[in-house]
Amino acid sequence: MLLEKIENGKFDIIDGQQRLTTIVIFVRCLINILDSKGYNKEQLGFIKEDYLEYRKTPKLSAVEYDRDYFCDLIIHNDDSKHEPQTPSQQRIKEAKEFFTKELKKKEIKKIEAIFKAMQNAEMLQLEFSNKKDSVLMFELQNNRGKDLTNMEKLKSYLAYQIYTYSDKDLAESKLNEMTGIFKEIYRILNDIKRLDEDSILRYFNIATSKYGFNYSDENNDLNYKKELKGVINNEEKLVWIDDCVKKLKNAFIDFKAFENSKSEYKEYLLYLNVADTYPFVIKAYQLFRNDEQKLERVFKALEVISFRHKLVKTRANLAAKLDKVLKAFDSVEKLESDIKKVCDKEWYWSDKNVESALSPYGYKPEKIVPYIFMRYENALRNKTSRTKGYIFTLDEIKDSQIEHIAPQTENNEKVASGYCEYDDEFYEECYLHCIGNLMLISGSHNGSIGNNSFKDKLQSYQNSPMAQHGEIKDFANGGIWDKDSINKRHEKLKAFILATWSL
Repeated sequence: MLLEKIENGKFDIIDGQQRLTTIVIFVRCLINILDSKGYNKEQLGFIKEDYLEYRKTPKLSAVEYDRDYFCDLIIHNDDSKHEPQTPSQQRIKEAKEFFTKELKKKEIKKIEAIFKAMQNAEMLQLEFSNKKDSVLMFELQNNRGKDLTNMEKLKSYLAYQIYTYSDKDLAESKLNEMTGIFKEIYRILNDIKRLDEDSILRYFNIATSKYGFNYSDENNDLNYKKELKGVINNEEKLVWIDDCVKKLKNAFIDFKAFENSKSEYKEYLLYLNVADTYPFVIKAYQLFRNDEQKLERVFKALEVISFRHKLVKTRANLAAKLDKVLKAFDSVEKLESDIKKVCDKEWYWSDKNVESALSPYGYKPEKIVPYIFMRYENALRNKTSRTKGYIFTLDEIKDSQIEHIAPQTENNEKVASGYCEYDDEFYEECYLHCIGNLMLISGSHNGSIGNNSFKDKLQSYQNSPMAQHGEIKDFANGGIWDKDSINKRHEKLKAFILATWSL
């Protein structure tokens, strides 16, 4: 453990928080379980005094933003006072639940043996008398336990940089300010569902640094060091650090706002989940935080390139192609224009390649197909006044699946009535897996119709609330679903896709 002496025989723990916190949580659970098994209460009192609390003073205090939660849940054993408010508080709760569950399974003698093994463990203790040396040692030495996140490394590095300042009172004040900002960041993080702290930090660095998408994961903690080393003056260094952590906090606030936004295209972006669009989202909020119309245009432009990238499935490095676009992004118009240029110039995501990706030849249903049909359903519903403006999502279909209208067959199974002959042309031209023969459907609906006749399927489609089911009769040749039906529907869907994801 790395410790820094403070006052009154107390220490700040520079490295070793995980080990000590885990020991204290374990001892709390051990006391609870032994007490429930009728163990000697006086002996339990001694254990509590040694490891948890002596004369109403906790042996271990957590960082400020988790302190009250840790004290109430672990030291005082009060499960009713708080709900977890940060990821670390959630981990504390889960650790207590884990130890409680596992210790309940043990007999008293086994619990005593485990406790004795813990008491006999050796710990190496290094003590320092000042923050600068202890933080530097933390930077150099930490290589045990759970790996530090890049956020923790950043915070540690910036803390050390603050302590190189000669005015110790000002350094202490600045460190407290920075600690307060990170406290807010971790509270905000608890409300963010999609990304963890290091992902948001990475996208923030990509969006704001001169390195752009070259801000590699491997050098994530080195790039900001390069930037800060270029600031020689100590006062300017403090200003740089202050500006950096405040902008970082705003990135977390903005991503939370993005997740909670009522934007239609935000929802579509999250469905597609193309990581290379997230730096653009962070930069968009920096530019247009209070302009919902501009943000929506940004999301729409990003959704177009995301969709084309997923549909075409090239091996092209999207981040590399978008690097200059991100660095030049200072207006919505510039972003829209540059994305169009990338698609035209690089060819990978051009209209021609989109059409090729939709070709029946060799086209196989992939993860993008349900998304296409979700958007198609929305387009159909928006044509009627009753459902206009309603946004349909895949979540509304229980166990959503892709149905083959002309059914797949196995082991030379005879095709039911109402379909064209499955001749050589049918297979060679890939009619079976052509997008014109595919449709979004619930698992239960799909299971109920199986490989039934087209007449039975058509009847079930007519009774479905899905608009795309209801229009199947428009493509059928009477009561027959054949190659011509599939071709006609394919052409309509292709036109829809090129219009919807237009450049």
